[in-house]
Amino acid sequence: MEVDDEVKVWAFFDRGIFPIAMNWNRRFVKFEKLIFSSSKRVGDTKLVDLVCASDTSNFELEYNTSSYSWRVKKVMELE
Repeated sequence: MEVDDEVKVWAFFDRGIFPIAMNWNRRFVKFEKLIFSSSKRVGDTKLVDLVCASDTSNFELEYNTSSYSWRVKKVMELE
């Protein structure tokens, strides 16, 4: 499911970005692991795309290194 919601994310920044959990739609989502990460530049802004696994779904997150903001871009339900 495609979404584009701003969220609050708890993350470690240690030789990379490692999201731990997020607060999305009044729901606390804890991440089990980081599956994939990549980055791209849009003008002067670096955007980091991360795919994280929870126990119910995988989430594609986007981190904006200029504004330090997070967005949920996609939710992939586990079957």
